[in-house]
Amino acid sequence: MKILTLLTLFIFSIGIWAQEESPLGESLSYFKNGVVLEHKPTHFKTQFRFRVQSRFTYESEEAEKYSAEVADFTVRRTRLRLEGHVLDPRLLYKLQFSFTRGDFDYDRTNYPNVLRDAAVGWRLTDATTFWYGQTKLPGNRQRIISSASQQFVDRSLVNAIFNVDRDLGAQVYHRVGESKPFWIKLAISNGEGRATENKDDGLAYTSRIEWLPLGEFTNDGDYFEADLAREPEPKFSIGAAYSVNKKTTRPGGQLGRQFTTEGLNRDMETYFADALYKYRGFSWSAEYARRWAKDPVFMDGADEVAIYKGYGINTQAGYVFENNIEPAIRLTQIRADKETLAGENDQNQYTMVLSKYFNQHLVKVQTDLTFSEEKNRLDNLYSSHWIYRLQLEIGI
Repeated sequence: MKILTLLTLFIFSIGIWAQEESPLGESLSYFKNGVVLEHKPTHFKTQFRFRVQSRFTYESEEAEKYSAEVADFTVRRTRLRLEGHVLDPRLLYKLQFSFTRGDFDYDRTNYPNVLRDAAVGWRLTDATTFWYGQTKLPGNRQRIISSASQQFVDRSLVNAIFNVDRDLGAQVYHRVGESKPFWIKLAISNGEGRATENKDDGLAYTSRIEWLPLGEFTNDGDYFEADLAREPEPKFSIGAAYSVNKKTTRPGGQLGRQFTTEGLNRDMETYFADALYKYRGFSWSAEYARRWAKDPVFMDGADEVAIYKGYGINTQAGYVFENNIEPAIRLTQIRADKETLAGENDQNQYTMVLSKYFNQHLVKVQTDLTFSEEKNRLDNLYSSHWIYRLQLEIGI
């Protein structure tokens, strides 16, 4: 009976929608490009998209004790996105707005931070594009992939702790080669995250490289999880990223509550490496992240603050059956360096998920079950608990 209750809930929740075939068809993808408005004489185009993620989360107090620590129904994300070009097909723009408290960054700013993306781009050549404004930095692959295109209910713990998120600044993307493309992505930004004032002379510098030795993925499949395109030939991508954030005033660089002490800041470096493989419905991906900072534990007024100095590894794999049902597993490991052990625990998570794709990632139901354990190597204290989640995603 130790895990019977949660396993029963996990299995039962998929029975409602695990049909032999999607009612929309085996490989149908409506609204692939959203709703498109276009006026060719004036070179105007906009792609309109919206999406909603509704989620139920249940977390137990302990692995052996199933009373609820958390039982919560929530609208996790509600997003509106527009992108296209104006006056010239090379003059690009993208806008994204969010409308839930979790997306507002409210706990840090104490106001509804609706704006997520606001950037203008110029396609210099077919291989080179320049962007200016607020958008995602070219960091780890899982963060760059939209939260709407995840294989699990949400991204991994590695991403939650180490990602460099969004920022305000300038970026340039350049592709080298056609049959086996190599990408170079560079960014210079404030280093304080979205819609935050930069009150010092420190900036963030981020770079990412990617190589696709077996050629491009179908429909840009290297930037959505699960092999929904059912790659007819093996496809593989490897990538690496590096970010240095000078004089950041937040414990996560672009993320976390701003330090309250005037002039308090830290330099921070973050390293990423990732790989992705897809073939005939099977997909496998892995990410490694490490963060470094000098004197990562310090006092901010009366409060002790810790920058997570350490590393994390995440790997996951799944297989999409012909009826568009996908089981997948994920293994995640987080390890704190000695300097941060006093305030940060080592963590392991083991997750299994079942997804039903009704219209690719646009309309899907996902349910996952996670066994999460934490250990502090200083005092040898150990704890563990279960996390169950059920999520409906709907959008265009």
